[in-house]
Amino acid sequence: LNFKKVLLLNKRTRYELEKLQFPGISDKQLEFFIRKRGSDFDTLFTTHKSQKSFTKELIKTFKEVGIEVEVADRTVYRKEYVDWADLVVTSGGDGTFLLGASHIKSREKPILGFNNDPDRSSGRLCLSKEYSLNPSLAIQKIVKNEFNWLYRTRIEVQLTGTRAKEDCVELDQWPQPMSPGAVRIPNCNDLNVVTQVVPHLALNEVFAGECLASQVSYLVVDVPGNVRTQVKCSGVCVSTGTGSTSWHMSINRLSLAKVHRILEIAGVEKSPADVSDITTTFNNSLQFSPDDPRLFYTLRDPICGGVWPDPPGIPSDAFTPSLSVMSKCYAANLVIDGTWAYPFNDGTVAFMYSKPQNMLKTVVLL
Repeated sequence: LNFKKVLLLNKRTRYELEKLQFPGISDKQLEFFIRKRGSDFDTLFTTHKSQKSFTKELIKTFKEVGIEVEVADRTVYRKEYVDWADLVVTSGGDGTFLLGASHIKSREKPILGFNNDPDRSSGRLCLSKEYSLNPSLAIQKIVKNEFNWLYRTRIEVQLTGTRAKEDCVELDQWPQPMSPGAVRIPNCNDLNVVTQVVPHLALNEVFAGECLASQVSYLVVDVPGNVRTQVKCSGVCVSTGTGSTSWHMSINRLSLAKVHRILEIAGVEKSPADVSDITTTFNNSLQFSPDDPRLFYTLRDPICGGVWPDPPGIPSDAFTPSLSVMSKCYAANLVIDGTWAYPFNDGTVAFMYSKPQNMLKTVVLL
């Protein structure tokens, strides 16, 4: 395999994001404002320079081995760039990798991620710290074909509802846009129920729930093999194996204190070391393989008691080949990989599933 053209997707640093808030401001004025509000300007600017230096070195190293490099950031990154490249490379963290994957639709278009700040972040999607500290080592392995392919499952979402064909909103833009679920429709006379397969595939997870975290999400969940069930919770998170080390892990993991309390109630005496081992074993068991075609859904903070769930008995978390969720919410979003938000208000139905042809081709160095 011969990579001749690389598209390098460059992370927008926090310093650059700060500058976007104040168009036309000078560097000195920005420094004054950041220091005045009490933020750590020195760390922010040092990190900015370090990340930019890393990207320059990465570009130089690719060019030294005869590979043509085109550089893009999130403001210009489009499908046309992906089509041009033999390999998409991201310089940033997991968020930049997810952005890079978002415009890759072909199962045969590979992507590779470098962590440009390995001392301050430890994501799961990029190459290990060893290669971020020495990117030339990784590039030499790529040139010599010393790697394997890992195809990662992604979630496809089919939306049905009166607003199913609306464009998504990117939540990580600045200034941050209003959540689409909170936007009211001025004219309801021309609304029709339509169906659309949304253009974004979820590499990590899909979340559906009310825009405001403090509000309860009212959903109707239809899991194959279970009775269609009405639930109240803090939203539903549907994860892939890749996402099982991310939000899925944070939602479902147990703390040492909880495991200790459970053992105490059960009358089981364990040493602190044993409790720690049990906790680690359970939390590690939450991970599953990135190429596993199954999805794992979790009802966050489900209300259990009284008439909820209706009918009772649905597992609050489980593997499933697919999942259908109907919204009974007032101002809700369906969010893909924490960024791309679609309105998900009362009556809208999301059908989630995976397909082999939607898998993402990634690099595992030997």
